[in-house]
Amino acid sequence: MFGFGKKKTDDPKEALDNADKALNKGVSGFMAKTFMGKDFMDKANAGLDMAKQYTDYDGKHAQLMQTGLPGTAEVLSIADTGAMVNFNPVVQMKLKVQPQFGPEFTADIQTAVSKIAVPRVGDKLNIKYNPANQMEMIII
Repeated sequence: MFGFGKKKTDDPKEALDNADKALNKGVSGFMAKTFMGKDFMDKANAGLDMAKQYTDYDGKHAQLMQTGLPGTAEVLSIADTGAMVNFNPVVQMKLKVQPQFGPEFTADIQTAVSKIAVPRVGDKLNIKYNPANQMEMIII
């Protein structure tokens, strides 16, 4: 009860899984849904989903840096999602991508960007993308 006697974990993925279980399952999940309401639960679950997405960010980033194909992308539109990751805003961007090899394509991505260097419409960005899933890309 209340986490007493449980092993403390330093693994962020396991901590997020525990938070997800506490929020959505069992008595605590029922109480949260009953007393906090649907809007709160939707926001809390959206926050958990975003945190889960960005806990694996380093692994995906390293893999794309090594195996991704290079290209340039022009920012067609950018919108702030209102979310933050490590005090950096998460933005939704529509990009026109020109790979080094092959035809250009458009991509919609959601990514965290530095507060100091937020891209603007018309900016050209160096990227690497996954040829099997062109929506999977990183800004380098």
